[in-house]
Amino acid sequence: MNDGELNKEFFELLCYVLTSARGLMDEPKMYGPFRLVDTASRIISILEKHGIADDFLAEERKKIDEGKYSVMESEEKFKEFLDRIIQDFAEELKKS
Repeated sequence: MNDGELNKEFFELLCYVLTSARGLMDEPKMYGPFRLVDTASRIISILEKHGIADDFLAEERKKIDEGKYSVMESEEKFKEFLDRIIQDFAEELKKS
């Protein structure tokens, strides 16, 4: 693993989180949950790139990337998407 590359990727992620925090002050309320779930996807992507993510995380990242834009369709669809992702993580947590 290249620590310099990992540090750069996490620094960019922190920049995204911080600029998102500022942006959310002026953005519609549904952007908050979207940015959080997008951050989860970005974290998993970094873990995947460095061979740290397991199969569960890789599959969940795919689900997140497929479902995160449901926020543009309706609040109800986005809530359903989030509930499914949370259920997946809760079930995985029970296994540990």
